[in-house]
Order: sequence, then C-alpha cells, then structure tokens
Amino acid sequence: MIVNLLFYGVPALVIAVTLWVGFLGWRFYLQEVVRDNDSDTSDARSTP
Repeated sequence: MIVNLLFYGVPALVIAVTLWVGFLGWRFYLQEVVRDNDSDTSDARSTP
C-alpha cells in the first residue's frame, strides 16, 4: 500500500504541481508582458 502510494502518488503529485506552477507562470506572463506591453511602449513613446 505504501509502496504503491510512493511509486504512483509522488510522481503524479510532482507532475501536477509542475503543471500548476507552469499555468500560473504562463498566466502571469500573458498578464504582465503581452497585454501590458502595448500600453507601456505607447506611454514611453508619448513622453518627451
């Protein structure tokens, strides 16, 4: 029972956490870099 939990549970948990952290990082990337990039460059160009 414990061996099955360690053999299947730990890798599944590592994969799930990796995918979740990747999803959060991708969402942050889209929010900060892609969507705000246009407004940041337009603000920088409009200032003298």
